[in-house]
Amino acid sequence: MILPRRRMRLGNLVGTRNAMVLKIVKTVWPVMLTYVAIGAPCGMIMAQTGMEPWMVFALSSTFVTGSGQFMVCNLWLAGVPAASIVASVAAISSRFALYSASIAPHLRGASKRQTLAVAATLTEEAYGISLAKLVEGEDWGPHESFALNAILIVTWGVSCTMGAVVGAVVDVPTAIAGFVCTSLFICLLFSQRLSRGNVVAAVMAAVSVAICKFLGWTNIAVPASVLVGVAAALACDAFAEGRGARDAR
Repeated sequence: MILPRRRMRLGNLVGTRNAMVLKIVKTVWPVMLTYVAIGAPCGMIMAQTGMEPWMVFALSSTFVTGSGQFMVCNLWLAGVPAASIVASVAAISSRFALYSASIAPHLRGASKRQTLAVAATLTEEAYGISLAKLVEGEDWGPHESFALNAILIVTWGVSCTMGAVVGAVVDVPTAIAGFVCTSLFICLLFSQRLSRGNVVAAVMAAVSVAICKFLGWTNIAVPASVLVGVAAALACDAFAEGRGARDAR
């Protein structure tokens, strides 16, 4: 009698998990298609750096910022020193700390281990979907959030690996594959709210890159532009808030 009950419980558990995965896939399949379209060129560039397909999958499955992977590969192919690459990628990836901190309070009833698992595997798209579900009060919890993260990470890893395999067989120009990342950032730029801070950040970042290139400081051009752009935007917003407070008085 005990074994049939255990089998029944196991069957119910598997059925529940399958239903949860199916629900998540129905929600996130457009993002999965986007990952395929962007991950394949990323894998091609990674193959250009000399990485084997298994290396590409291992890196893509643990390094969950796609823009960071594009940056690593492009800067490596450009001959940028490793220290500058690390600083640049760390600067653009620091936003994930904010993502994790903002989603953790919404994981009600989750243990510390579950919260850590969700926070450590977040991608930008998974963060947006999970946060919206949690805020709206839908039937969504830490299990769904972690499963969503895992599905997207596997999709990205497989897509990059496919691109690496194709790149090893077909000679795809690095400039063409690398432009996918550039076009992605252009789309993200135009999708942002047109504000004074965003405009100042973009202009100051571009100016700082031009100055660094002119002075021959190629190694620090990218991290310097990130720091200058963020600092300029924060200063602009702080100035605007202070001016508004004085006008209100």
